[in-house]
Amino acid sequence: MLSSQGGPPRPGGQRTGFEKEGDGYESEGEEGKKEFESDKRFSNFVLFGGALAMVILLMASNVQQSKRERERQQKLETGQRSTTTYTGKADIGGPWKLYNTKGELVSHKDFTGKYYLIYFGFTFCPDVCPISLMKLSSALNKVRESKEYAYFDLDAIFVSVDPNRDSNPRIEEYVKIFHPDLVGLTHKSNDNQELKDMLKKFKIHVSKIFLTEEDEKEDFKSLQENAPEVVEKMKEVPKPEKEVDEKYTLDHTIVVYLMGPDNEFLTYLGSNLDDNAMKEIILDEIAHDLKRKVMPKH
Repeated sequence: MLSSQGGPPRPGGQRTGFEKEGDGYESEGEEGKKEFESDKRFSNFVLFGGALAMVILLMASNVQQSKRERERQQKLETGQRSTTTYTGKADIGGPWKLYNTKGELVSHKDFTGKYYLIYFGFTFCPDVCPISLMKLSSALNKVRESKEYAYFDLDAIFVSVDPNRDSNPRIEEYVKIFHPDLVGLTHKSNDNQELKDMLKKFKIHVSKIFLTEEDEKEDFKSLQENAPEVVEKMKEVPKPEKEVDEKYTLDHTIVVYLMGPDNEFLTYLGSNLDDNAMKEIILDEIAHDLKRKVMPKH
């Protein structure tokens, strides 16, 4: 119901600010017009401010999301390690004694003053060891070609965990497939206590798995697919000096360790890394170690 003044009644009998004109249309009074324009400006300000805030939040969210996506993609492409920070050092490594391919005793003391990479495997390994050793050798070359290499020495060691089949001549020819400076070491037998003690110190698990003829064929096929150049070169590697009746492979821990010049553990290089990522990690860890030794302690 309309009031007698032509406008809808407001609470308390107040008018709306509209007056009835002769043409039948409603128009604002002066006071109401100012109030309306003020409310309109305030509403526009609130809407604009809210929209601007939403745009800023959206931009920040997109930037952060893009950053996370780039970091995730970079890790997937380069195989970088997690950025999670751990305190302390892992209890890996310690004194050890083995024999080189000439039958001479070699220990950790022979590498005093040098950084070294160490990998545990066996020459009959169908695919994992050749692939790991190819990456290790390529990373070694890349580190030695870097300008930083003027400040330290880096060697690489292959330890056979299967001396029952890996004779000295066989190991000597095997390591040459991958790098002329790769040092081949092992012990007298698989059951030798010194070898077992070293594997324990380096947290290397080794277990024997017996093979069928079908397994052997699958292993050889895998080696041909993953490291064909190794298959050709392996033809020149001497057969075992003693025939072993058992047909087996060894399931073992796949990791490369970087050790310091005092035989201390620095870091590990997982099998997911490529040679470029390995090189960067090696240089970074060695640089950090050198800095730690020359900087005064506070």
